[in-house]
Amino acid sequence: MNSEAIIRAIGEARTAEPARYPSIGIDIDGCVDEFPEFFRVLASHWPGKVYVISFRDDRARAEAFLAKFGVRCCELILVNSFAEKAAVIAREGITVFFDDQPEVLKTIAPACGVMLVRNEGNFDFDDRKWMLSDSTGKLV
Repeated sequence: MNSEAIIRAIGEARTAEPARYPSIGIDIDGCVDEFPEFFRVLASHWPGKVYVISFRDDRARAEAFLAKFGVRCCELILVNSFAEKAAVIAREGITVFFDDQPEVLKTIAPACGVMLVRNEGNFDFDDRKWMLSDSTGKLV
């Protein structure tokens, strides 16, 4: 498949019924702010619904932040707890969720895939090891 065919296929997928495609969820802090270009491209080309779900209380600031980096979403949902974030993910039928906190990811139902975004808050770059608490990790 040449590049023109790929671009055409992406365009057709984006105009097709969104329910036919998996939906994704993205956190802002520790994800979009760490890798804005990646999430801009992912959100721009994802054929299904894109939700931004963040533990914030200032909607205008969150919207401005997403606009600054060009991250599109079908819905911005602000929550007040990790449990509320997991409930929203289940309610909306989100297929894959990106977050940087294992504490959040461990509360998400097994039906949803999770992607842990590496940053200085969860990975020790000097030791080259993940930083986990007893409640989020187990050595094997």
